[in-house]
Amino acid sequence: MVVDAVSMKVASGECLVLLGPSGCGKSTILRMIAGLEDPTRGDVYIDGVLANNLSARDRGIAMVFQDFALYPHLTARENIAMPLRISHGAARSLTEDMRRVEQVAGYLGVADLLERRPHQLSGGQRQRVAVARAIVRNPRAFLLDEPLSQVDAHLRQALRAEIMRLARRLRVTTVYVTHDQQEALALADRIVVMESGRVRQIGTPHEISSDPDDVFVAGFVGAPRTTLVQGAVYSDRGGSVLDLGEQAIDTQARLPGHHTDRVTVALRTDALRPVPVDADGPVLRGTVSFVEDLGSELLVHVSTDLVGVPAAYASADARTSSGRVVPHQRRPLDELEEPFGELVVRVPSGTRPGIGDAFAVEVDLDRVFLFDRAGGRLRVQAPAT
Repeated sequence: MVVDAVSMKVASGECLVLLGPSGCGKSTILRMIAGLEDPTRGDVYIDGVLANNLSARDRGIAMVFQDFALYPHLTARENIAMPLRISHGAARSLTEDMRRVEQVAGYLGVADLLERRPHQLSGGQRQRVAVARAIVRNPRAFLLDEPLSQVDAHLRQALRAEIMRLARRLRVTTVYVTHDQQEALALADRIVVMESGRVRQIGTPHEISSDPDDVFVAGFVGAPRTTLVQGAVYSDRGGSVLDLGEQAIDTQARLPGHHTDRVTVALRTDALRPVPVDADGPVLRGTVSFVEDLGSELLVHVSTDLVGVPAAYASADARTSSGRVVPHQRRPLDELEEPFGELVVRVPSGTRPGIGDAFAVEVDLDRVFLFDRAGGRLRVQAPAT
């Protein structure tokens, strides 16, 4: 994958997570840091030293791949010890190496599995052994390329907590690659959101989640998924109206210079609250199309007449009239993955609406994101008091 003009700095002891869809270039960056691929342009520095001409072995970096990559004919002990034997040879005693192996195995809870071979270990146990092998020689940095993609969800949560506890205990700089946004938000000190070889935003988990710079970040980060819809903004009595085609919301805010212009509106679940269908205020209405029962809560999918915008199309030109979305000028269905905006709303488990029921949600305008034609963020100005 080609990466374009990527520039980032990882602080000592920091956990930096590269987040993005498959094929965005995040693993390519990891491999360039490790010395497994050479940048055609630009430089890689490790501890302030230019590393472009250093071999992977001489960079002092440990890497864990998603496929574990254990030697099948060696025991867990021998797998963990392999980097020490390669690095030190006969220069250090076997007893000293084994002491280090047992110490690291204890950190990761595999001390009682050291005499087993990989086929005798579960997926989670093999991953722990792979991580132990990576950190056994005190690397300068720890690189993880989707290390939890092959374990089940429950084990994934436990393992990622173990990995980060260990990284912080050892104070080792960590670069972690994943396409799982929840994993990124849980692990990272900072997140680098990537798409098509480009960095879209770098920030803390809170910044990425609550203050996205562009429409791709807003659409990619958010669980349940963020709904993107077409809209337009125009002036009305000193404020602004957010025109969503068949429905409109008075924002009571100001967007100077953007009136009558097409916008993309990002509606996340935390911005929506169920209200009676006859409620007034900033309310959107639709019908219940599907209900997910999660036990402690319900996720209610609400079909609306809003014009949906998949993230891939969010910055493309829209067919509008005077900046307003006109129903008969909607883009053809086969051009859109989600032709109509479906809202996802959290509802307490004690209240279960029926399929086809009328449903209304109040919109928290402080949590709604607006983006211009190019996908850039429009910052809403609060009304004067």
